[in-house]
Amino acid sequence: MHDHYPEPVRARHLPAVPGKGFELGKREPLAPGLRRLSVDQCEVALVGLTGPSADVDAGIHEARKAMKRIRAILRLVRPRIGNRIYRYENRTLREAGRLVASARDAVVCVETVTSLQSRFDGVLGDEVFEDLTAKLDQRAARIRREVVAGRGAVDSLVSTLERARVRLAAWPVDEDEAGAYGGAIPNRFESLGGGLAATYRRGRNEMGRAYRAPTTSNFHEWRKRVKYLRHQMEVLAPLWPGVVGATAGALDHLGDMLGEEHDLADLLAVLTIDPELCPDPVERSLLAALAQHRRAELRASARMVGSRVYAEKPGRFIDRMGAYWDAAWTPIEVGLDLEA
Repeated sequence: MHDHYPEPVRARHLPAVPGKGFELGKREPLAPGLRRLSVDQCEVALVGLTGPSADVDAGIHEARKAMKRIRAILRLVRPRIGNRIYRYENRTLREAGRLVASARDAVVCVETVTSLQSRFDGVLGDEVFEDLTAKLDQRAARIRREVVAGRGAVDSLVSTLERARVRLAAWPVDEDEAGAYGGAIPNRFESLGGGLAATYRRGRNEMGRAYRAPTTSNFHEWRKRVKYLRHQMEVLAPLWPGVVGATAGALDHLGDMLGEEHDLADLLAVLTIDPELCPDPVERSLLAALAQHRRAELRASARMVGSRVYAEKPGRFIDRMGAYWDAAWTPIEVGLDLEA
């Protein structure tokens, strides 16, 4: 049973900012900046799902990405907003994403086979890949129909996002403003340092666990932490775009590698559950071997990139980010005192 968390009675709606990336503006205070970004991501998701040119597959994909960005923000300020609010919002968005996850996963399965065919062209006959792709396409269409029409999952997702937009738009931005989410988030590094440290520390720990016990589950857990840290670095990129932005880029690359590794694991699981997708046991065995070979390559590459991203101990990392914050908010003094 879920704890009930009440909707705010009133909220100011903030429209999306066209063309604005997922980052704070230069010297933009935290409270209005994080509220703007959160509401903007709700808008992005809703447009993709309900706009005049909405495409179901693309809309679901964009909505899930947008909700993960919002959840990264929630993690960033978790110590400030408190566990009760954080858990409610995080759980609400996570469960809404799960409603449509199967539709997206089915599409990714098709893309994964296409990628394998491109990478290992000639190793296995094209007809094997093409037959499997056709069957997975049919499977994806069936799952999409079940999710969209049968379960009404997209309608539920839209409803969840609309309510979340109202709540997030109610985040206070003025010092004398308060509501269900408490007071405004103070514009200082301490407001997000604890959340950032927790995300970094957990990702670093999950990386170690993944290589000590290289299971699919452990690599998936690490991948999730990488994505959260990536989004947090994107938010904070204006502190020093050349450094913080580069870290976000490295995390994006790392997340892509771990994502491909996870997609291959999912494909293998699907073939295990439904071997008739590739009925010839020899061809299925060869296909699995190619997938496992690629997974090994990706894990080795991810280890090299991850070792650089997580090279610092959490305390050193947070001290460095705090120094960037201080430098970004320190007034620039123009001119030199030549008499000194």
